[in-house]
Amino acid sequence: MRTYINKKRIGVWLPNKLFQALKTEINVYNQSANGVKLNLTKASYIMNLLYYIPLSSDEKYEDGWIPICSQALVRIKGYKRYINFLQDKDFLNKKCIEYSTSSNTCKKYKIGDAYRKHLIDFHWLEDNSRFIKKSNEIKISRMSVADDKCPHLTKWFNPELLSIDSLSALKYIRDTYIKDSQIKKKNKRIFIVKSIQNKCWSYSREGLDNRLHSIFTAIPKDLRKYVKYNNEQLISLDIKNSQPFIYASILNQIINPSINLLNNYLSNEYNTLHVSIMSDLLNSDQYNEIQIFINKVLDGTFYEHFGDILYKEGLISKDINEECYIGMPKRIRGVWVRKHTNYDNLRKVSKDVVMQILFSSEKHSSEFITVFKRHYPELYRVIQFIKKENEKNFFPVLLQNIEADCILDHCTRLISSKHPMMPLFTIHDSIVTTESYETILKEEFNRLLSIYFGLKPRLESEVWTQQFDEAG
Repeated sequence: MRTYINKKRIGVWLPNKLFQALKTEINVYNQSANGVKLNLTKASYIMNLLYYIPLSSDEKYEDGWIPICSQALVRIKGYKRYINFLQDKDFLNKKCIEYSTSSNTCKKYKIGDAYRKHLIDFHWLEDNSRFIKKSNEIKISRMSVADDKCPHLTKWFNPELLSIDSLSALKYIRDTYIKDSQIKKKNKRIFIVKSIQNKCWSYSREGLDNRLHSIFTAIPKDLRKYVKYNNEQLISLDIKNSQPFIYASILNQIINPSINLLNNYLSNEYNTLHVSIMSDLLNSDQYNEIQIFINKVLDGTFYEHFGDILYKEGLISKDINEECYIGMPKRIRGVWVRKHTNYDNLRKVSKDVVMQILFSSEKHSSEFITVFKRHYPELYRVIQFIKKENEKNFFPVLLQNIEADCILDHCTRLISSKHPMMPLFTIHDSIVTTESYETILKEEFNRLLSIYFGLKPRLESEVWTQQFDEAG
């Protein structure tokens, strides 16, 4: 573990206006309080969660209500008193719904109206409270788990060596995200810049996905050009069409069984699933459709091909600049609604639709799923079979686990062993290193992927100094 955490200091993310108002209100409260006084650090931490959770999560929280489970607050003695204070002073709103311990749901809170559209900033807070010590010990414990699982990667997580051109990055953010509707995108990027600048970031490898989560997995693509490691430019190699490729590799084991590491992994970890799928498809004469899908994934054209199908079916519109428009179904307040979304090109919208099809529940239906089922009936049948026979969210977790096993526990481990001086970082299906190691990484990554999957995916290379025309 190279990341050092001071047990007497904690960082919080709050707009400056809110932070100053909070300090003032707590001082006023404490001056008149006859009993227990409030602590600025604890109050700031609670408010910080309303900004931090959406910034560090893939969830959109379109309605502004942020779930905060009691586990995140129990370290604060008398946290309900803090919630009541913050609510009374209009720093936050609490959703008035009756919760029970058996419902397994978190209470939801929303930022007060006066601070909802403000830009965040980073604030260090220091004191000797047990709360700060305990909070940082939890971070250290989570990092230790990742250290045990993949030390060949976490040994490079040194905040002293990771740098960002913060002045240029913040100017770019100000000049690019100028609309009120872009406040979330703006804050997400400020969050990344200030995290690197203040050397305040950690990492973990926990949860069902078994992925390694770090500052690298959070950096938006349009900020990568400002980031360096040990003052060197970075490059990344990622598997093109990675989720369809992993699914294609599973199917390939069914119709063209071979000995490889994916086959070993499926046999060891998901033997029942493996046998069940093979049995279910054993009498199928539709292998041709599956092989066509595999071929399109391997040559990197599947998203484009399916995007063209969606366009011809009338589910996608294009303008004269080839920008695409659809009404993507999104879940808002527990209801699936159609919300207008635009994309730069056909491939991007197709990728979003495919992810929805792969990762939606077994009972979910939409126009996109209907089209996919009509054009790829056998592929859809296998997807539905996997979802139906297993727990909720099993299919995306299966793909993510295979990805983690391949990238974290196979490819990077062997590359690190052979080239111990090569800095290595991962962004789920991508491997990142410094520019001087680009050629070596390409050779090794290609070779090891073939060994693991028995198939050779296409790799996309990105030099992090590359200029981006888009803001996304």
